[in-house]
Amino acid sequence: MILKNVLFYFAGIVFLVLAKTKNILQGYSSPKPFNISEIERCIEYDINVVDKWLLYLKEYTRCSNFITNKNILELGPGSDLGAGLYLLSKGGSKYNTCDVNDLMRFTSDSFYEQLFNKLKSIVSNADVVSLEEEFNKFKCGSSSRLNYLVRKDLDIVSAFGGGSVDLVFSQAVFEHFDNIDATIEQMSVVCKPGAILVTEIDLHTHSRYIRDKDPNNIYRYHRAVYNAFWFRGMPNRVRPFQYKEMLQRHGWENIVITPLLTLNDTYKKCSGLSKDFIDEKNQMNYLSIMICARKK
Repeated sequence: MILKNVLFYFAGIVFLVLAKTKNILQGYSSPKPFNISEIERCIEYDINVVDKWLLYLKEYTRCSNFITNKNILELGPGSDLGAGLYLLSKGGSKYNTCDVNDLMRFTSDSFYEQLFNKLKSIVSNADVVSLEEEFNKFKCGSSSRLNYLVRKDLDIVSAFGGGSVDLVFSQAVFEHFDNIDATIEQMSVVCKPGAILVTEIDLHTHSRYIRDKDPNNIYRYHRAVYNAFWFRGMPNRVRPFQYKEMLQRHGWENIVITPLLTLNDTYKKCSGLSKDFIDEKNQMNYLSIMICARKK
């Protein structure tokens, strides 16, 4: 088992080098596990993500139509506005989103044509014509219910103003923020009292060739070793209890953390983790979580 941990340690170093090299050469790419050119897969991905958000929102609020007429913020929308258009089709009043990278420029109009056709078939009473008009306004740079901004500083307070947002969603984004505390602080400013946060967070190794064999590989390294391979957007290794502490510090309550994917006990006993993560409070068996919280 010691040999296995040593092999995983050095294999992980190789993947850290590859990840940093790829970032230097290509920059940040879409967080989706496939290319935006795979239109059907991307549309299904967007719909499944939103459906999961709404399922947890319903369970958390005990309300089936909480989204209706709500001003929505998504952090880190990725390569397209599929999630935003779907949220508007379900009753949201406005969709706001901000990203540090303009990945939308790679998405073809054919994606949106197929998306609108999909929405017609799955959302009863959806005013797709109105959504198409809003999308066209957005493309022309006119005022629209789709409010997409690119800011390298990710200053959402300047982007959207204080006390304006009713709902915040995000999908596998928080683990990429360089300063989560600052992001939560800003999110807390833009949210109204009573606003709801629903966010899925991917806690385990992101390199696809090692994440299944050694899901907690990124936690094997001392802070100094891991930081030697740092690049913007690199997984930050923040654990569930730390998210809870930061949310509480910035005025969030009724915080519910639900594990979505967990490890078995066998792995936990021979994980070879850095000493920074061996304390049980880190809940290293949690590989992905959903957090729901309410702003005071």
